[in-house]
Amino acid sequence: MKLRDPKRSSARVRPSGRPAPKVRPARSGPVHVELISIGRELLRGKIADGNAQQVARRLTQHGAMIRRITVVDDRPGSISAAVREALERDPHLVVTTGGLGPADDDRTAEGVADAVRRPLGLDHETKSLVEEAYRRLSSKNIVAGGLTAAREGLCWIPVGATPVVNPLGVAPGLLVRMPGGAVVLSLPGTPEEMLAVLETALPLLKLAFEGGIAEREIEAPTSDESALAPLLDRLAGEFPGVWINSRPAGSRRSGRRVVVRVEATAASQAEAAAVVDGCVERLLALAAGNP
Repeated sequence: MKLRDPKRSSARVRPSGRPAPKVRPARSGPVHVELISIGRELLRGKIADGNAQQVARRLTQHGAMIRRITVVDDRPGSISAAVREALERDPHLVVTTGGLGPADDDRTAEGVADAVRRPLGLDHETKSLVEEAYRRLSSKNIVAGGLTAAREGLCWIPVGATPVVNPLGVAPGLLVRMPGGAVVLSLPGTPEEMLAVLETALPLLKLAFEGGIAEREIEAPTSDESALAPLLDRLAGEFPGVWINSRPAGSRRSGRRVVVRVEATAASQAEAAAVVDGCVERLLALAAGNP
């Protein structure tokens, strides 16, 4: 395997001089996750961060708890700092999206390598995946040619990382295991590819995703959120493990209304649904004036 130090691969990366973060994820309870969305276009408001929404939704369905979503520039130093800061909060999983392509500003592999203090290496398994992807796309006239010197940059990954097959595109995902059991998972930025690689990666994470989630929304008989506050406060006190919130919906033209959302997690989907049903029944009873 050929190696290169991400510090020396670009003058834009400054050595941190620090060892890799020591991550100590909790051994019980839900899987804690941090999401990092990468791209200057996100910071400038050119595009919306739909990837974080999709990843958060998918992992929450598995019972994970999303602790934080961070948006950073696509400079390696910014990526490295964000990944290090996330790991220092002892998550089970850090997921990055974006920055894995062949363009000059696709620097996620470099940033992650710097964060975990590993050199970049030319990985032969990754190279085989990339070569096969270019052959597949070239046969469909989606791209021209195969693996070039410029495209070989896709094959340099943090030493010890595992490439994750991208069934729809070229750039594989990257999976880095940390001492202590934490995982850093890097996904492509194209939404369809991102979701496809995430689905491929889920069985590889070897994290103890536990429980199920259930949710329900009901329309309140008022457009005044403040009038609902005392009732929802009481409900939250009776169901401390349930997320209960209200939000305005509709418009002035269609008629404003308030929607109450109830969400619960439990050891199974059935148990979570039972908790939500009980909470909604109690909400309706309180709204009808039954203490």
